[in-house]
Amino acid sequence: MEIRVSKMMSSWIAEQFIKATRDKRLEVVAEEYVQELMDRSLILGKTRKPNGRFKTCKIHDLLRQLCIREAQIQNVVHFPYSDHVLTYSDDINDRRRVMIPFLIEDYFCDHPSQMSGKITTRSLIFMGAGKSYLVPEINHWPDSISDFKLLKVLDAREIGYDFSNIIPQLVHLRYIDARIEDPSSLAKLFNLQTIIVYSRRNVQLPAEIWTMSEIKHVDIEQMDMPNPLSIEEQQPLFLNNLQRLALNSSPFLAEILKRTPNVDKLKIRAANTHNEWSDFVDCLINLQRLEKLSITATVDNSPRILSSAFCAPNLKQLRLAYTSLAWEEMDVLANLPNLEVLKADSAFNGTDWTLSEDVVFQKLKYLRIWSADDLERWEATSDNFPMLEQLVLQLLEELEEIPQSVGEIMTLKLVQVEYCNPAVDTSARNILEDQQGWGNCELQIQIVPSLKYLI
Repeated sequence: MEIRVSKMMSSWIAEQFIKATRDKRLEVVAEEYVQELMDRSLILGKTRKPNGRFKTCKIHDLLRQLCIREAQIQNVVHFPYSDHVLTYSDDINDRRRVMIPFLIEDYFCDHPSQMSGKITTRSLIFMGAGKSYLVPEINHWPDSISDFKLLKVLDAREIGYDFSNIIPQLVHLRYIDARIEDPSSLAKLFNLQTIIVYSRRNVQLPAEIWTMSEIKHVDIEQMDMPNPLSIEEQQPLFLNNLQRLALNSSPFLAEILKRTPNVDKLKIRAANTHNEWSDFVDCLINLQRLEKLSITATVDNSPRILSSAFCAPNLKQLRLAYTSLAWEEMDVLANLPNLEVLKADSAFNGTDWTLSEDVVFQKLKYLRIWSADDLERWEATSDNFPMLEQLVLQLLEELEEIPQSVGEIMTLKLVQVEYCNPAVDTSARNILEDQQGWGNCELQIQIVPSLKYLI
């Protein structure tokens, strides 16, 4: 089973496996631990991000069994099920970490009740591999989790159960990933560092979130961040430790961003729902540590612009989706001095994309254009993308060709074409032939033809 590296590191930090150093953030130390494990082949990198870092990892089956056996001997972790064989034991309450895969209802049916005060488990993790735990007993067994009074990590997204009535009793929680229908239940959990929660109806986090100084990571779905002005009395409130923020847009999004100055990863969903586009775009210049930004706008085709003053000096990765920008706005993005990854997912409108000689993406290594429905002509030279390594073109059914000079980019390693106009496939093959003729044998072309043209 694969696991997201970022999720694994957040869990380590919450469980206090990572020790702070004087000159490094915990997240940096955690990355070094992951890299050391990979260097020793103890864990295996699986899928990569465009920047080359691993997004997911896994462990060899034999090593996994060894780790499980040793961890249970040393009282570090307990698997109630191993290879779908029941291994429940009465000493479960003394285990620091409990990881529960699949057939979960049997565990909670067998779990001793009325054990409050005796359970020393610090982490409870449900490993569903994308499968739901929805079972007939779902209305009863999760209530016993309230007996885990010392719990620091609750990873229960796979359950689909509303934990609103349970988590107020888990006052030591540092990490929660679960469904919450009444977010006010989070108000008194002042040890929280990671909040990854979702709801099935639109609700709002409690205003007390702005007083939780330990928070480092917030990812909320079908929830809104509260207006910081609603709780401020005398001094402005800031979440200075917050590093990762993912949320739906709101009328006071700009105000939120002003009070989270150290965010380095930001994801905004349903942008411009409240006509707040220009306000929050202008605020990005205040996020001096921002390295990764994702903006998904509402699909309404209303024209939007990027201010010529748009600036995020340390931004390395940018994803824009459904933003209805004109191709001329790409010139603004070229001014981002450290941009390495650019993903444009149905983000730009227009039939022509022309890059002049003075438009240069100085550090761009990865460019993806997905579903530009009306793009017909693209004019560019190798000088526009001097560092490009990967070019991914998907669902471009009107595009006439890839600029031939793209093949002259010295750093280019891969051109990937999927479900595009057959003329694009042909131009990709021509680029490959030209480069091979010049002795460039490192360039790879991957083509997935559009089914529309195979009929």
